[in-house]
Amino acid sequence: MKKIGLVVTCFMLSLCIAFAQNEKISFNEMVHDFGVIGYKDGKVSCNFVVTNKSDAPLVISDVKASCGCTTPSWTKEPIEPGKTGTITAVYSPTGVASFSKSITVYTNLSNPVTLQIKGEVVNGVSVGGTQLPSRDYVEAFGDYALKTKTLNFDRVGAGELKTLHLEVFNKSDKPIAQKVQKLPKYITVKFSEAAVPAKKEAVVEVTLDTKVAGLYGNLQGEINLLINGVSCAFPYSATILDNFEKWLPEKRVNSGRINVNFSQIDFGNFSKGNSRTIKISNSGKTQLNIRNIQLSNPLITVSKKQFSVNPGEIEGVTITVNETMLKSALSSTITIVSDDPSIPLYNVTIIAKS
Repeated sequence: MKKIGLVVTCFMLSLCIAFAQNEKISFNEMVHDFGVIGYKDGKVSCNFVVTNKSDAPLVISDVKASCGCTTPSWTKEPIEPGKTGTITAVYSPTGVASFSKSITVYTNLSNPVTLQIKGEVVNGVSVGGTQLPSRDYVEAFGDYALKTKTLNFDRVGAGELKTLHLEVFNKSDKPIAQKVQKLPKYITVKFSEAAVPAKKEAVVEVTLDTKVAGLYGNLQGEINLLINGVSCAFPYSATILDNFEKWLPEKRVNSGRINVNFSQIDFGNFSKGNSRTIKISNSGKTQLNIRNIQLSNPLITVSKKQFSVNPGEIEGVTITVNETMLKSALSSTITIVSDDPSIPLYNVTIIAKS
C-alpha cells in the first residue's frame, strides 16, 4: 500500500509541476491541422496566439522549427500581463506526402513549449499521363526531376558526418549526364549513376562533414551540379550544435544554463553611441560554453565570439554597429550558440536608424 501511495503522490506531483509550468502562458491551440493542401498552391501559414497569464512581461526569446521547410516568426516586443502575442508558422511543401512538423517556443516564463503543424500535400508530377514512382518528383531542372532541390541537413552534431539522398528521375528518352561543378570543402557528392538512364531513377548522395566546416551555428549556401552540361544550384542548410542526444541524463540535468539580459537592442539614432553590452550569465551547475556568436550583418561586430561562463558568473559582450556605413534602417540578429541543451540558440534582435 505504501508503494501505491508513493506512486500516486509522484503522479499528482508531476501533474502539479506540469500545471505550474503552463499556468503562466497559454495558446489558442497546440496542434494546427492544415488538412489537405495542393503542392502547386505553395506556402501555407497559421497563427498560434499566446496569452500572458502571469503578472510579469512575457518575452519570446526564440522559436525553432524542426526543419527548414517551416519558417517561424513571432512577436518580438514584451507581451504585457493579460495581453496576447502571435507566433506565425509558414510551411513550404517539399513533396507530396503527409507531414508533421514541430515548433519549439522559448520564453522567459516557462520551459520550452512545443507546438505542431500537420497536414497532407497532394498533386504530384506525371510523365505522359503516367504517375511517377510513389515518391512523387515535384521539382525539376528540365527533364531532371527531383523530390526536392533543397538540402536540409537540419541539426547535426559538431564533428560528425550527415548524409542526405537526393532522389532523381529522368523524364526524357535519353540519358542525362550529371557531375559536380562546384562544392564547398566540407561537402562531398557521389552519384549512383554517372548518367541517369532514360525513364529511370537514380540517387545523388550528399555528405556534410561538420569537422571540416569547423563552426557552430547556422550554415547555408548552395552546391552546383552540371546537369547535361547546364549549371544547376541546390541550396543547403544545417544547424551545427553539440550532439545532446549522446549526453548522459546526468550531464543534461547538470549542464550550464544560459541567461541573456536582452532579447532586443535598439540603438535608435546612435545618440547614446554605437556600442552596447549584453550580459550572459550561467544559472546551471557546470560551465557554460559559448560556442559561437553568429552575425547576420557585416555592419555588426562583437567583442568576442567564443568563451566560457562559470556557474553563477556573468560575462559581458560588446556589440558595435558601424554607423558610418549604415545607409538605411537596420533590423538584424545575432545568434548566440551554446552548449545549453534547453536553449542552444539564443537570438538577439539589433535595431538602428541611419
